[in-house]
Formats: sequence, structure tokens, C-alpha cells
Amino acid sequence: MPLKHDDSPSDRHSRHDTATWFEISAVVATAALHLLLRTRGATALFIALASVFWAVYIALHVRQDATAWTRWGFRTDNLRSAFKGPTVLFILASSAMGTYGVIAGTLVWHWHLLLLLLLYPLWGILQQFLVQALVVANLAKMSPRHGRTLAIPIGAVLFGAIHYPSPLLMLATSGLGCFFILWYLRYRNLWPLGLYHGWLGTFFYLWVLGRDPWFDVFGRWLPSAT
Repeated sequence: MPLKHDDSPSDRHSRHDTATWFEISAVVATAALHLLLRTRGATALFIALASVFWAVYIALHVRQDATAWTRWGFRTDNLRSAFKGPTVLFILASSAMGTYGVIAGTLVWHWHLLLLLLLYPLWGILQQFLVQALVVANLAKMSPRHGRTLAIPIGAVLFGAIHYPSPLLMLATSGLGCFFILWYLRYRNLWPLGLYHGWLGTFFYLWVLGRDPWFDVFGRWLPSAT
């Protein structure tokens, strides 16, 4: 009976590279699907499909490797430090958007604003997981010397591109992406990024773009605020 040998380092490295490229490719495919379904007014369908797919992926992966949950950034040990920078950014950005809303007459308070502030961060956490944990972290890991330098523009462009075709939204999300990427690489914590992603996104849609994300997603099934 042949002896059972452990995998060689080259075998483990090959599997790791395959998994890394699968994750990056899957994120790009998710972004492409988002753009396709969004142009057809099926944003809610995309959110449902993406949420289920990636929730299953996370569950299966964590079942095989329990350390992945913390390594990806679902951690609580450094919450206080991880929240400082994003909190300052949120206060400054939301104040600026509120001021713009007052001047432009778009500072509205819909009955479902509370629901958006509760639900949007969940979607924001998933988006930050895809961009930060599966693209940025993988790029940084693949190339220790230049990975971080490449991760910032690539992650920011990807984050901005999925908000096509609004130039203002693409510019804002790319800028936000640069800061979030730098902060993630420092603290590796997704919770503040996902939370403020959702809150800033809510205010930006309502107060700057004058659009209602609630109606954009659920307008076919639920009443709008007008």
C-alpha cells in the first residue's frame, strides 16, 4: 500500500493561486452582471442573486478554513481603531452633502430613510468584502513588493466602474474607494467600511443626485415616497 504524502509546497501554492484568481474573476463577473441587470431595471434581482451566491461562498469557505472570517476583515478586536478614520470621513462628507442638499433643495427626509440606513449597510458590507477582501487583499498578497501599489488604483477603478453610467457617482465612489482601500490595508476590518458605505451612499443618492435608492431597487413592488 503506497504511503500517503502531504502536499508539496508547490502544490499548495498552485491551489492558492487558483483560488485567488477564481475570487478576483468572480468579483469581476459579479460587477459585469450588476451592470447588465442594472441597465434592464433588475437591480433587486441582482442584489438577491449576488447576496445568495456570496453568502454561500463565505459559509463554505469558512467551514473549510475558520480563520478566513477574521482574515477577510469580519473582526471585532480592533473596532475602535478601525472606526476612527471612517467616522471622521463620514461626518465631513455627510455634512457637506447635507449642506449641498439645503442649497440645491434636495435635502429630503422620506419615511423609509430609516429602512435605507438599516438595510444599505448590509449591501455595503458585501460590496466592501468583494472589493477589499477578494480583490485588494489578493492583489497585495500576490505581489508583496508592488501589490499594494496596484491594489489602490485597481480597486478604486473597479469600485467606480460598477456605478456606471453616473459620472458624479463614479467619481465619488472612486475617491471613497481610495480612502477605504488604504484604511482596509492598515486595519483589515470591514465593519466600519460597510456601515459608512451604506450611510454615505444613502445620503449621496438622496441629497446630491436627487435620486431615491429605495425606489430604484424596490419601486416595482413597493410604494415610493412621493
